[in-house]
Amino acid sequence: MAAKEMLTVLNCVTQQHDLGLVALSAAICALGCFVTVTLMAQTKAARGRPSARALLSAAVVFGSSVWALHFVAMLAFLPGRATAYALDLTAASIAVAVMGSWAALALWRHRSGNPVALVGAGLMLGSAVAGMHYLGVAAMRVSALVFLDATYVGASFVLSATFATLALVRAGNLHSLARRTEAALLLALAICGLHFTGMAAVTLAPLSLPEGADYVLGSSGLALVVGFVSLAILIVGLAMLLLQQHLSLRAVRELARMRLLSDLAHEVLLIHRNGIVLEVNSAGARLIGTSVEGLIGRSMLELFAAHDAPALLRRMACRSEDLQPQEFEARTAAGDLVPVELSCRTIEFSGKPAVAVALRDLTERKRDEARIRHLALHDALTDLPNRYLLGQRLAQALDSASEGADGVAVVCLDLDRFKPINDLHGHAAGDALLVRAAKRMLAELRPADTLARVGGDEFVAVLADAPTPDQVLEIAGRLVAALSRPFQLEGQQVEIGASAGVALYPADGRTGEVLLRAADTALYRVKDEGRGTVRFFEPAMDAQIQARRQMGYELGLAVEHGELRLFYQPIVDGGTGEIEGFEALIRWYHPERGLVPPGEFIPLAERSDLIVRIGAWVIDTACAAAVDWPRPWRVSINVSPSQLRQSDVPGAIASALVRHGLDPSRLVVEITESVFLQDEDAAVKVLTRLRAIGVRLALDDFGTGYSSLSYLQRFKFDNIKIDQTFVRRLGEHADTMTIVRAILNLGHNLGMQVTVEGVETAEQLAILRGLDCDQMQGYLFGRPAPDLAVSETERAQIRALFVAPMIRAVA
Repeated sequence: MAAKEMLTVLNCVTQQHDLGLVALSAAICALGCFVTVTLMAQTKAARGRPSARALLSAAVVFGSSVWALHFVAMLAFLPGRATAYALDLTAASIAVAVMGSWAALALWRHRSGNPVALVGAGLMLGSAVAGMHYLGVAAMRVSALVFLDATYVGASFVLSATFATLALVRAGNLHSLARRTEAALLLALAICGLHFTGMAAVTLAPLSLPEGADYVLGSSGLALVVGFVSLAILIVGLAMLLLQQHLSLRAVRELARMRLLSDLAHEVLLIHRNGIVLEVNSAGARLIGTSVEGLIGRSMLELFAAHDAPALLRRMACRSEDLQPQEFEARTAAGDLVPVELSCRTIEFSGKPAVAVALRDLTERKRDEARIRHLALHDALTDLPNRYLLGQRLAQALDSASEGADGVAVVCLDLDRFKPINDLHGHAAGDALLVRAAKRMLAELRPADTLARVGGDEFVAVLADAPTPDQVLEIAGRLVAALSRPFQLEGQQVEIGASAGVALYPADGRTGEVLLRAADTALYRVKDEGRGTVRFFEPAMDAQIQARRQMGYELGLAVEHGELRLFYQPIVDGGTGEIEGFEALIRWYHPERGLVPPGEFIPLAERSDLIVRIGAWVIDTACAAAVDWPRPWRVSINVSPSQLRQSDVPGAIASALVRHGLDPSRLVVEITESVFLQDEDAAVKVLTRLRAIGVRLALDDFGTGYSSLSYLQRFKFDNIKIDQTFVRRLGEHADTMTIVRAILNLGHNLGMQVTVEGVETAEQLAILRGLDCDQMQGYLFGRPAPDLAVSETERAQIRALFVAPMIRAVA
């Protein structure tokens, strides 16, 4: 009978439960589990304090859901007995649910990759649900004896722990809604499985209670209130969760957009608060050599060189708006130091003040600055120090020498015959030759010495710690010898050579400027004496050079001041003595020195651009004078190779002829063979232009210098002039007679007139008449004179010279 009266909860679920409250408890369970899973997802996305808050919220929601499910479901039970609950055990049950859930979720959050930890977290979560349930059962006060079946109790715990563990395993990735729904369902099974299996373990034995006993806590009205309050809490919690998720998603989107924009920047952008990195772009990861995750959370001081720490701390203590960009050295993961420029501004990040830092990598700028500094101090072609760096090195050497070190020597070097090679083979070949010459010279110098390029083919060596002149001479000699050895250039062997001038400290000067001038003066003397050797500076050289420079300066003023004059010397017919023309010869009347010979100032003019101005003046003056002559005599002018190269001689002649109205056939342009040496093709082009104008062309000083029959083959001259050096030896050396006759025959056979210069005696005249010379010129017929005043008497005297018998030379 007693057994029949005993009722099992399993049978009462369908027979003695309020189905409305059962549905309410199911809704509370499902909603609570989904909110819990969503909060668990937040703990994965957040870091630091936000993660801890989300974890605690999840534990509170889950524990409250377990508690609400239990008591609403218990109140839904209608055993026909009055039921009440002990408040202390009821409060303890919710505390067990919340604290146990928090511990389990914390273990899951921090050890989610460890399978053992996941099982432990599942057991802890199942224990929390079981503890809450059986404390709630113990808190029940009913008019019956309560018995628990151990088998059902154990089964309820196993079910709860199993489903809880599965839920935590599946909660490893909660990005998708489907995965969250799956994890929430597993948690709901863990709760419901334990609750209803645990209720199946409960057996009630009715007792007789005093009549009139009433327990308010067991009324259906109270159950509804508890249920709706629990549901309201969960709905509010869900609303707050959705709002938080919305704000979090917006923050994530903003952060993602900020990262995208910052990743597009070449500069390193990072955000820190109190010196701890909160965010950094991909450029920062590339600069430091690690991942973005590896940088977040690190101290700012760890990212920079140790010696920059004080400056960084001072900077972080100041208002960022008051600071200018500053250079630091960032430390990479490999330990390398990278120069960066740091600038910062205070911003709001995640609702709190933070500092945005921009780092600009200065590696390329530093490299470019170093390259620019190098280019500013070195020759671009040879990479040798330039004139500016030479001055610095020389000053340092002089400072050391003044403090008791050995002497200093300055060697000025100039390459010989470089310009003809450069013109012949082209500038690219000339540049290559300069580079090789520089390497040869460097090989002969010591590490302490300096070699600089100061001009086109000009170099200066500073020999530091030069004890004796003999050692200096030995080093300078090696430099000259090295440059005298042949070079291989474009498959051809070329030779240049060099000249060197040396100045010593302190004998020749105590400053760099004085020593350089002294060495250059010595080099100037070497060039005048024939090149290819070494000369030390001597005080007398300076006086000579200064005098020459002064003359050069005064020559530049001579044209403007009208100090230049043209003298005219007659050129006569070799058979009759009749005057056929005059050669214009330049003279300089210096106001103090008097008449300066052409041999002194013409070389000065050719070394500068003065030859262009003087040459233009000669052309214009000669044409103007010839127009006013009483007879249509020809006028001959000399054009130097430098003038022909540096100016448009054909253009100047054509303009002068038109300007003064002179017949082109009356102008004879005399050039020397040296015009063909540097660029024969260019010279032929200029001569062809002159021929097209209509002037006559004469090859002056034929038989001297670099005479070559190939010139006569390349270009047909109207006249060749035999140099006076041959005329002076006529009658003294048989070989001279043979040479003069050969030149005359050559000219005649090529259809050219032959003029002989320097005829001074009647004997020379007689011999030259016997050789059938076409034209003659010399003091015998007249000296150069500034005014062309040739009277009939003077002309008759010249013709009379040709009446005397001629000498038929036999040689």
